[in-house]
Amino acid sequence: MADIWQEVLGIDRIGITDNFFALGGDSIKGIQMASRLQQYGWKLEMKDLFQHPTIGEISSYIEWADAKPINQGPVEGEVTLTPIQRWFFERKFTNEHHWNQSVMLHAPSGFDPELVEQTLAALTEHHDALRMVYQKKNGRLIQYNRGPGDRSFAFRVVDLRYVTDIETEIAAQANRLQASLDLENGPLVKAEQYQTAEGDHLLIVIHHLVIDGVSWRILLEDFASGYSQAAQQHDIVFPDKTNSFKDWAKELEAYAQTERFLKTADYWRRLEQERICELPKDRAAAERKAENTSAVTFELSEAETRLLLTKVHEPYGTDINDILLSALSLTIREWTNGSNICINMEGHGREEIIPGMNISRTAGWFTAQYPVILKSEAAAGLPETIKNVKETLRRIPDKGIGYGILRYLTDRKKAGADFSIKPDISFNYLGQIDREVQTDFFGPSSYDMGRQVSERSEALYALSFSGIISKEKFILSCSFNTEEYDRQTVQGLMDRFKASLTALIDHCTAKEEREFTPSDFSAGDLEMEEMGDLFDVLEENLK
Repeated sequence: MADIWQEVLGIDRIGITDNFFALGGDSIKGIQMASRLQQYGWKLEMKDLFQHPTIGEISSYIEWADAKPINQGPVEGEVTLTPIQRWFFERKFTNEHHWNQSVMLHAPSGFDPELVEQTLAALTEHHDALRMVYQKKNGRLIQYNRGPGDRSFAFRVVDLRYVTDIETEIAAQANRLQASLDLENGPLVKAEQYQTAEGDHLLIVIHHLVIDGVSWRILLEDFASGYSQAAQQHDIVFPDKTNSFKDWAKELEAYAQTERFLKTADYWRRLEQERICELPKDRAAAERKAENTSAVTFELSEAETRLLLTKVHEPYGTDINDILLSALSLTIREWTNGSNICINMEGHGREEIIPGMNISRTAGWFTAQYPVILKSEAAAGLPETIKNVKETLRRIPDKGIGYGILRYLTDRKKAGADFSIKPDISFNYLGQIDREVQTDFFGPSSYDMGRQVSERSEALYALSFSGIISKEKFILSCSFNTEEYDRQTVQGLMDRFKASLTALIDHCTAKEEREFTPSDFSAGDLEMEEMGDLFDVLEENLK
């Protein structure tokens, strides 16, 4: 167990009393840890890790994986659309074929094209969802999982060794590749190897319909392993498959009608009744298009980032989203004079809601989107803000996955909500991915990967916040529509955000005593004031 934690967290020595989250762990790293345990024949539920986050505590909750064997053969056939995929097609994005995610790797000593092709073939054979295509038949959209074959991916080598302006040329090549995917005919995985005088750059482009952040971590780990095996002239062998995306989609559709799930629907119905205020705008915009999108960023120092990932969470039992959203709440409160804000949150969506279903090593688009309302109180200080945000997030059933299920899969009459709430802000913390991109042989490329989303595509939110850890630093980006906001407005907002975040870091690291909230005692239905009253009674009785 200690070896797995060391590998996932990138820490040399770990003791049995060290807290997984205080060492920089998060839910995504928890999935990676559970996936590695599963390879040894053991299973661990994420709820147990959150409640018992040390090796000493969690060891007794690890069980022998006695689930039914998972078919390791290829998956083929029609696949039910999941909530996030239905959301995508409902939006009717302009140029919906051009809505991708991508990575570009740099190998100073160059890639062997034959080995790259072998590895990509093995990846698209093993990770079935990468072979999806989307076709309309009789007015119905069908997601079809093709079997392994010649059309699973596209790969070519581009010789740029004698090009003088290499940066401009790679950007042009990348933009062409990004726009070339075909949802109906596939493939949805394309790669190009740009050979230069300073080594090779490998751009891998995958349509977002079949990939997400957790999936990239799996694919990059497998690409590094597969390429190394091929270089040694070994057969490429990956860890066993977990349950397929096809199985997950089918089970999710059945789960959407169950009594167990419908018990959580009241939460979302109540939330839909909440009143929210619109954000201030510099001017009205008729539409939001990606071509009119700009961004403002800030970054923390390495020292501040280490505190944000570790020590900050000790006094209030928080995780990084609690702190980041507390900073956002303080920022918006100062900007709008205290109005409640509605945020579109994104989570990894791989929640353990279906017994016996293991998707820890399954590639696909599992993301859960859901609205969160942060209620701002003008008089609330840093401690109250942290605790209120923490409790708001802890009350959300199954970390938000149910909202999309209720909206897109549950029978309309049973759902009983009109889903009219429309957040102006989106927020997504992506975690740390550059560790997966960095190996002894290759690392991340510094060149432009091209436009991942068509410039004619619609941008959905007034402000989109995205956080990531890169090169040991926390970086926050805020995308905005230049038709709606002046740059100086968003710059001022980001200056406030950074000041609020550093104030929270200073407050939490200086605080010595631990403060508890209702969710720490499985008492999430208690209000903070009631919790305080309970502690007052206890103190009186102990005097």
